[in-house]
This record gives sequence, C-alpha cells and structure tokens, in this order.
Amino acid sequence: MGISTNKIRYASPNKVIDIPADKRVFVIGDLDADYNKFLQAIHSVSFDPHADVLISLGDVIDRGNDSLKLLDTFSQLGVYMVLGNHEHMMLEALAKDQQSYDLWIKNGGLWHKHSDKNSLLNACNKLISCPLSILLNYQGEKIGLSHTLATCWDWQQPMKVNAQLISDLLWDRQITQSKKLVQNLGVLFSIHGHNATAKPYWIENTYHIDTNYLGGSPTIVELSELIKNFKTLIN
Repeated sequence: MGISTNKIRYASPNKVIDIPADKRVFVIGDLDADYNKFLQAIHSVSFDPHADVLISLGDVIDRGNDSLKLLDTFSQLGVYMVLGNHEHMMLEALAKDQQSYDLWIKNGGLWHKHSDKNSLLNACNKLISCPLSILLNYQGEKIGLSHTLATCWDWQQPMKVNAQLISDLLWDRQITQSKKLVQNLGVLFSIHGHNATAKPYWIENTYHIDTNYLGGSPTIVELSELIKNFKTLIN
C-alpha cells in the first residue's frame, strides 16, 4: 500500500445491511469515472431506484471524466458503496499527504485540478461516510462485499480500522495473482472488484468482477441469480 491512512481510518470497517428477500439486489464493479457506462449497466437490468438495491464495489472515481457526477448520482439513487483504493488515494491526497497525491496523479487523479474546492470537499465527506466492507443478510444468506480481500478472511470477526485492514480490503491482490484462497469464512460467498479481468470468475467462494478496464464495460450482477448459480456450482 505504502500511503497514509490518516483520513480513511475514520471510515467504518463494516456495514451490516438487512435486505428483504423479495427485493432485487444488484452489485456493480469498478466504474473508473465513466458515467455513460454506468447508465448502460443499470439500464441493462432495468434498475429501479425506488424498488431495487444497488451496491458499488468502489473505484468509482479516476481515469474517466465523471468522478463527481457519479458520486452525486449515487447519492440521488441511494446507491450503497464500499471504498476502493482510488477513493483511498483521493482522501489522503486532498488531506495534503504528498506521497498519496503523487500516487493519485499517476493513477488517474488529475481530473481534480478542473474541479472546484467545495465540490471536492463535498465528495470527500461523502466518501468518508462509506464503509470499507458490507455484510449483507439476504434471502437467508450472508454475502460479503469489499473492493478486494486478503487470502485468509473471517467476516464474523470484529474489525478495527488499521493499516492492515485497509490493505486487505482495498489493495490486496494475492488471491487473484495466486488463484488461491486460504479461507473466506462467515459468508456464503463474497464479491470483489480491484483486479482487472476480461470476464468475471470464481476463486473458491470469492467472485471477481472488475471487467471495466479490460472487458470494456462494468459488470453488474443480480444477487439472487448469483446465489442460485453458486449453489449449483457447489452441489
């Protein structure tokens, strides 16, 4: 990771959400500040903000031109969001951490120079209210959601925000690099972005859906269908 955690340490480590079984729940991967692709994704599933639930896996900002527009749209639509490593870089960079700032600029953060300070401050306030992870109770199952994940995890253990937790949930690439998972306990499965792939895939009970960078468009999955498909795989 190698950057400050001074700001992000104020984020919640985990948010538990109970969702009625009859609601449709969608999870969307990294968006890289592309508003049009986001609209295409939610339109493809006929997302209804008044009836459905949408959860973002982070890295909503940077690389594209629509970082602030997407964050504002998330607020309007009631989208739940976990923080990604790009949101981490932004929070620390705008808090005057030079190492974070340099890394952010190298990784798509240059857009902020064309934004006014109040808009950036409002965006930071929105982001710091987002958790590092979400634990869903849905259709009798527990589902974990975070930007990424370490190879050994237990969703039922108490979490405390520190540098290791931030690294595990926002920056780690060990699972996808090794294609191995030691354990992912306390959930039926978990879903993650962060690690670019041409198409979504499973590693044990972790599902990886960061297809925007390599696949050309963000992946959006309906959770009830994914639950059915996963149970078919393991039976």
